[in-house]
Amino acid sequence: MKIIIIGGSFGGVSCAREARRLYPDAEILLIEKKAHLGFVPSGLLLLIEGRIASLEEAFFCTKEQLEAETIDVALEETLLEIFPSDHRIRTDQRELSYDRLVLAAGSSQDSTVLPQPEEALLTYKEYEAAKHFLQQLPQAESITIVGAGQAGMEAANTLTAIGKKVSVIESMSYPLFKYFDRDFLQPFLTEIEKSPNLQLHWSEPTLAVVKTETGFRIETADQGYESDLVLTTVNVHPRLPEAFAVFELHSDQTIWTDAYLETSATDIFAVGDLIQIPNAITKDTVYMPLVNNAVRSGIAAARNLASKTTPFRGGLRTVGTQLFEWYLASTGLTESDQFFYESPIVCHTFSAAASLFDSTQVHGKVMIDQASGRIVGAQLLSKANILEKINLLAFAIEQQATMEELTQKDFFFHPRFTNVLDQTFIWSGSDADET
Repeated sequence: MKIIIIGGSFGGVSCAREARRLYPDAEILLIEKKAHLGFVPSGLLLLIEGRIASLEEAFFCTKEQLEAETIDVALEETLLEIFPSDHRIRTDQRELSYDRLVLAAGSSQDSTVLPQPEEALLTYKEYEAAKHFLQQLPQAESITIVGAGQAGMEAANTLTAIGKKVSVIESMSYPLFKYFDRDFLQPFLTEIEKSPNLQLHWSEPTLAVVKTETGFRIETADQGYESDLVLTTVNVHPRLPEAFAVFELHSDQTIWTDAYLETSATDIFAVGDLIQIPNAITKDTVYMPLVNNAVRSGIAAARNLASKTTPFRGGLRTVGTQLFEWYLASTGLTESDQFFYESPIVCHTFSAAASLFDSTQVHGKVMIDQASGRIVGAQLLSKANILEKINLLAFAIEQQATMEELTQKDFFFHPRFTNVLDQTFIWSGSDADET
């Protein structure tokens, strides 16, 4: 079997490695249009924070590593055309035949509505853009970030920590709105609004970013802001080259796939940020451009190349991060998402000590199906590191567990790390509101 994979980020690399494990005799070729593969999107922030020594360390995989696993890699080669009926593709360098083709071209953070200066690289998702920003950073005193999702807020956290004056402009009324309810974030919001180097502008849609002689001017619906540097961290969207026009698409320009990740063209699969994935709670398909979904979909696609046997189970939109000394994590439905869910939801909120001898408060919110008692969503917020707990709650949602069932699970106890009843305080110490 000859397998060609288009794209060298998380989805493509995970697919290639799983395919090699499953099909030892297969020919596997991964094609990437850039000069490198495997760049970690937050690599710029890791470097600024001193967690890595150079931007060249911000790669989770290299060409040499894949070739050592007998996976052929072609860099700086661009796909131009796909001929599904002939099982053939054309690149800017050659024509190739395949038995199975996997599309893993990923996503772009370039705004589809926001005018940008052509000469400026304003994101940090890609290596070249991160490198460009890093070169400009020492001379910049003020930086404006357009977008207050996870990428934008993580950038704000890192840049204020090194003394930069940061402004965050967001069209919504609060940050991280995809993952958290506004009332739940109040302790976090109250504190960051007092940060000396941080200016927050909510409910201000950005209309344009204009290059000036001294930096940039950001035009919003309300006013204009001057800044030395700009980062745009708006929502990502699928990267669809013209060659992908042969496939059936959703209205949001994601590529349609069946349950096994095969596209409308036989023997061609799509993964990662190119596709919608099943939502384990609402049972529909949604766009969830997260690294964990790219990795898992890449693995699932590899398992279906020889025979379609493994439906992709989708995801819950599970995230975790640390911002301004706070740990934040979320999975599943938020209260704001309730109109996507067909049944009434009960919301439970709680606060409890992080452990028996650590009084740091853990704030939580759990969304529960009123009729069945099943957990359908959870949010956590604390200055203690509670990020790993979100994985337990995500697993409980996938298993359609109730809170009563969760309290009967066998969890370890240690006074340094857990409360006396670490798994039960969520339920017994909560306040319920029917929504």
